[in-house]
Amino acid sequence: MPMAEIVTARAPLRISLAGGGTDIPSYSARHGGLVIACAIDRYVGVTVHPREFRGRLRTAADSCETVAEAARHPDPMLRACLTRAGLLRDRQVTVFGDVPSGSGLGGSAALAVSVLHAASHPHAHAPDADALAETASRIEIEDLGRAVGKQDHYMAAHGGVRLLRFTPSGQVETERLDLDPGVRAELEERLLLFYTGISRDAGDILSEQNRRTLQGNGDALERLHAIRRIADDMADCLRKGDLDGVGPLVEEHWRLKSRLGTRVSSPWLQGLHDRALAAGAAGGKLLGSGGGGFLLLVCAPDRRQAVRRAMTGAGLVELRFRFTEHGSRAVALPL
Repeated sequence: MPMAEIVTARAPLRISLAGGGTDIPSYSARHGGLVIACAIDRYVGVTVHPREFRGRLRTAADSCETVAEAARHPDPMLRACLTRAGLLRDRQVTVFGDVPSGSGLGGSAALAVSVLHAASHPHAHAPDADALAETASRIEIEDLGRAVGKQDHYMAAHGGVRLLRFTPSGQVETERLDLDPGVRAELEERLLLFYTGISRDAGDILSEQNRRTLQGNGDALERLHAIRRIADDMADCLRKGDLDGVGPLVEEHWRLKSRLGTRVSSPWLQGLHDRALAAGAAGGKLLGSGGGGFLLLVCAPDRRQAVRRAMTGAGLVELRFRFTEHGSRAVALPL
């Protein structure tokens, strides 16, 4: 009989520099996608206690729930995660996170990866990162029917600064971008994150892009093709250490992305973006599907404080971070 353990697992959130949206199957299955993303030292994770006095399933996340089994859990995302992970009953599961849900940093994927990692931890072999990512993506795409891609799941499982290729066959190829330490440190300093205060469902917003892409909408396809090319240019900039080129590429990405759907932006959100540029930011975009969440800004070192003042003056909260090389991790305490 395996030893009983309390297991805690956590997976990193991510920021996407370029290519977001080209990983969605409606586009990548026809044209192939490319995303440049960075895992950050902010996390979503879970702690799993291996027993519950009455054999039920107890969870503490945004709310506390006690149900007879996972299939009866009222939260669709948590229900799907627990079911895929085989944590069906006789468990106590606590969820923690560094940011609000629906904020564009890949929190749903990090949750799925964490739950799967925690469930597999007592087994003999550490879970394969690709396998974790694939199963986590199935939770959202297949079990929940959400119009999302796989970039978040692969970043949560792998960590690092990565180039992710999404092939028409459905495979995901990951490449770690080994940046010069000085380039990496300066890139971290140039990137600022501010929370708009708006939480939204990425699947709902992306469904419009997904529908337009499947219908062969010419404008949507041309924008996604251009976003795909920006990802190539971003990879070149990072490899060369050309950090002055990052801001304009992020800005061009936003110009294209903001018109991919009617809910990606709004006059108020665009106003925040424009306020940041007026204060000296070289570029900016809403992360994830847009519609709210976190605003990513790229600033030269001598403009950071002015941009910070402009954003905090607008009521936004900054999230400070560093990159992390580590994907999901788990530790156990024997009982």
